[in-house]
Amino acid sequence: MNLSKYFREAVSELHRVSWPTRQQAIRISIIVLAVTFAFAFIFGFFDTFLSWGYKMLLKLAN
Repeated sequence: MNLSKYFREAVSELHRVSWPTRQQAIRISIIVLAVTFAFAFIFGFFDTFLSWGYKMLLKLAN
């Protein structure tokens, strides 16, 4: 396949894409950031809790 033909077809496909509006893109980005921070908090909490539990088990073993 010719490289220029590939790029022409790629641009043609990009023109067919149904792009979100600016408002939709902002809303989706806020949702993604909120979910990311929520999961980071949840995993951080579990990591701290499990670390604390592991340290308690090591104290019991000594």
